[in-house]
Amino acid sequence: MKKYLVRSLVVSLTIVLTVGAAQACSRKPVSGGAQLIDASRKINQRLLDRAILSEVNYERCRAGLSPVRSEPRLIKAAAGHSAWMAKARRVSHKSTVSGRQTVRARIKRTGIKIRTGAENIGMVHRFKVDNVNFLIRNASSCQFATHGGQPIPQHSYASLARTIVKFWMNSHGHRANILNRQVRMMGTAAALDKSAEYCGTYYITQDFAG
Repeated sequence: MKKYLVRSLVVSLTIVLTVGAAQACSRKPVSGGAQLIDASRKINQRLLDRAILSEVNYERCRAGLSPVRSEPRLIKAAAGHSAWMAKARRVSHKSTVSGRQTVRARIKRTGIKIRTGAENIGMVHRFKVDNVNFLIRNASSCQFATHGGQPIPQHSYASLARTIVKFWMNSHGHRANILNRQVRMMGTAAALDKSAEYCGTYYITQDFAG
């Protein structure tokens, strides 16, 4: 029997990491992860997927689980759904794209033979303003600052990955998908709505298969 689990996330959350578990596991370094995401160019989906995979496998290690691997077909499926969400400006597992309206349909279209599938979705601001009390210095030129006067930068691939995985890990349903013992592969992708508040919002999709 095939199972398809769906989880969505809109709100910003916080996660606390325990020192002991953090010492036992480590994040795999991702070449290029510190690179800022250039809003004038296409998102490097493979790089983002590697950064998120590092975060996911770090959390799975902390839970005593085996790592998952990246699957290009799932990255493609995730990219398509993220593009739809950004265009629709809506976080939803149900789209209007023919043949890809549901999680089950999207994963099935990849051609991967699986017993279980799952999907996490969410949104994160282009600049690091989530969960931050901040000042708008100049909205047209995307200048934001903390109340202490420190400039708030835009996300890099690594920081976007860590932010969304923290959000998911602090949500019971999303966490269950990430720590599912049955999944063996994943693919994650994002799309940017440049016209959203605070100079843009990333819509992110993470698909699992096992």
